[in-house]
Amino acid sequence: MTDENKKTFQIQDKKIQLYCASQDAPLVIYHAVMGEGKAVWQSCRKLECPEFSLAVINGVKWDDEMTPWSIPPISKNDTPCTGGADVYLEQLTGKILPHIIDALEYNPTYCALAGYSLAGLFAIYAAYKTDCFSRLVSASGSLWCPDFINFVSQNDISKKVNAVYFSLGDKESHTKNQYLAPVEENTRFLAQYFSECKIKTTFQLNSGNHYHNSSLRTAKGILWILQQN
Repeated sequence: MTDENKKTFQIQDKKIQLYCASQDAPLVIYHAVMGEGKAVWQSCRKLECPEFSLAVINGVKWDDEMTPWSIPPISKNDTPCTGGADVYLEQLTGKILPHIIDALEYNPTYCALAGYSLAGLFAIYAAYKTDCFSRLVSASGSLWCPDFINFVSQNDISKKVNAVYFSLGDKESHTKNQYLAPVEENTRFLAQYFSECKIKTTFQLNSGNHYHNSSLRTAKGILWILQQN
């Protein structure tokens, strides 16, 4: 894994950083919050991840494209989430992903979807709407999302999903915010739920709050899914 075979291009309103594998290997799609794609890639290299390609999607409309339905402001100065995940998922699977695959020099052995925070929520949600992704990383995912547990329980995840990684900071649920407080309980529930569905699943509790070592936390999730048989 090196930085030598890196491509950058635009697909509609999204800027893509593509770190290409030197052989047939998994493709991991990652939605960046604030341009941290290179940091995630470098963390993966430090962890000596198996060979894979990483496509970092920048320019995400965070409160819209990563949320499955509308969510009111969760704090005093916050903005509402508008629930545009379904519309964005059509763009991702219909235009962005095919373009990324065409840009690779080798074929992806499978596609995985990884995300942090709201993108971690999106990674799980997307697997209920498409068969494109067989492995998922939800690092410090916003699984506090109202009604998300009900959604998961009442719908069927793609039968292609065979590995799911969850992680969380051990201080994330220590809040008086009524929206955020259930995040650890919900994450643990989902890890257990997917495990009972015979999907390889793990949950890792990291030290720190939501913003601590986000790139490394994401890379640890990518490492885990790549190591699964």
